[in-house]
Amino acid sequence: MSVGTLAPRLPAAVRGVRLPALTRRLTDRAGPRWIIAAHTMRRALRWAVVWGAVFGGVELSTIRAFVAGYPTLDARLKRAQSLQSFSALLGWPYHAETIAGFVTWRILVVVVTIGAIWGLLTSTGLLRGEEDAGRWELLLTGQTTRRWATAQALAGLGGVRPVMLVLVALPTPAAGRTPGARFGPGGSLLFALALVSGAAMFLSIGALTSQLAATRGRAAALAAAVLGASFAVRMAADSRRGFGWLRWLSPIGWVEELRPLRDPQPWALVPIVALVGACALLAVVLAGRRDLNAGVLPGRAARGGDGRWLVGPVTLTLRLSRPSMLAWLGGVAAASALYGSIARSTLGILASSPTIATTLGRVGVRLAVQGYLGIVFMLMAVVIAVLAASQVAALRDEEASGRLDHLLVRPVGRTRWLAGRLGVALGLVLLAGLVAGLFCWVGVSGQRTGVQPPTLLAAGLNATMPAVVVLGVGALVFGLRPRLSAGVAYGVVAWSFLALMPGSVIKGSDVVRKSSLLAHMELAPSKNPDWGTWALFVLPGVAAAVAGATAFRRRDVEYE
Repeated sequence: MSVGTLAPRLPAAVRGVRLPALTRRLTDRAGPRWIIAAHTMRRALRWAVVWGAVFGGVELSTIRAFVAGYPTLDARLKRAQSLQSFSALLGWPYHAETIAGFVTWRILVVVVTIGAIWGLLTSTGLLRGEEDAGRWELLLTGQTTRRWATAQALAGLGGVRPVMLVLVALPTPAAGRTPGARFGPGGSLLFALALVSGAAMFLSIGALTSQLAATRGRAAALAAAVLGASFAVRMAADSRRGFGWLRWLSPIGWVEELRPLRDPQPWALVPIVALVGACALLAVVLAGRRDLNAGVLPGRAARGGDGRWLVGPVTLTLRLSRPSMLAWLGGVAAASALYGSIARSTLGILASSPTIATTLGRVGVRLAVQGYLGIVFMLMAVVIAVLAASQVAALRDEEASGRLDHLLVRPVGRTRWLAGRLGVALGLVLLAGLVAGLFCWVGVSGQRTGVQPPTLLAAGLNATMPAVVVLGVGALVFGLRPRLSAGVAYGVVAWSFLALMPGSVIKGSDVVRKSSLLAHMELAPSKNPDWGTWALFVLPGVAAAVAGATAFRRRDVEYE
């Protein structure tokens, strides 16, 4: 099933109008004073429309699938009893026996997290990325100041938020007319605001980190660290009912506290709006206090002798990517240890409801702590797949910014460079899987779960299968249509996660579920990894990477 089958239909005023023509019209009418804002909005609008439509479609399809799968109140009550064991992953299930409560639990944290990833990558790319590429200098040679240019860019980013809000809100009234849903206009609007709030907050956070860090990669890594910490605090808050106060320490927790469709708390919008405004204001102020191509935070000073081991593009990649690699591995280690530390406490929850055996059975796990760990490694597979997509984005960024030219004018062939970059990315992905398994064992050790380190290491390696496929697909698109490579890689990850969840918790969604890469991964350690299936998916990924390298040799270098 394609994304388009889940996306809501656009209004009649938009249908038939090509998006590139529409965005060019916006730029033409902006005038010279607001040309930066119009250009930024034009660059961000395409994917804002795509993700807004996807989020709205997921909302509508989840409601319809829940009504079809659990038509009676008794079935919904039994279903709600089994959701508490997943609270650390998806949030605390408030009134999950109702359509409003279930839909909020099912998609809110997921959509907010995906929107946040899109937001931080978009804002760092359109602010710090443009500066890294040298285009910001051309703008500042005129009468535009750094602060005014940054303010315009923020205005352009702010202009895409209403577009996302409208696309997310469009299916909500139709969903509210579903028997038993009873979504009022106020709740529907608050729900739409909640779904796009992750993108709004991290567009602003990414703009701020673009002023703090000296490169796009470091700015994105800093914003991603904020997102990872927010998710970890939210996860700890939802692990036990008594820890609920921790949600007020996490931006994702603020969104969860809105409870838009059931017992709404609209005052939780106050810290969200305050964060967006504060980060935007600080970004404008700091833009005027730093030099061009510099950051507020001091960069890492070069150490004598660092260049002695730089003997080729692979070692250069390792040197330049070392900070971001360590950040990713540290995040995977911390999340795995935290999830593992609460594994034993889930055993009572898993055993308390007879219906949870059926629920977990749909995703192929047993009624035990191993079943919970299988879900944990599925989540870590998503994280590692995002890591793989970020490596594809780094490939494109190196070419688009012109940095690749400095290597290709030397005796470094295209195939050698691309093979080296993909080899480093593959090694990082496999290492992340092993780190996930090792630190999950650190978390569960001493809890008498009976899970051994080799079992968890194998589970971690098994969780890298979707990431290897994402690398291959991203490399293929990079060779054929480089401008689309990062978007396609992230899109494959997002779709795999969004498509998997309805099929795992809703009856009758097998077609959607099978379109996800995650659906074909055995949920170890609950089940033994199927290395035959792993190889069956990895080999086409490798073949796609080879085809992408061949196409890359035959095309011209493409800049932004």
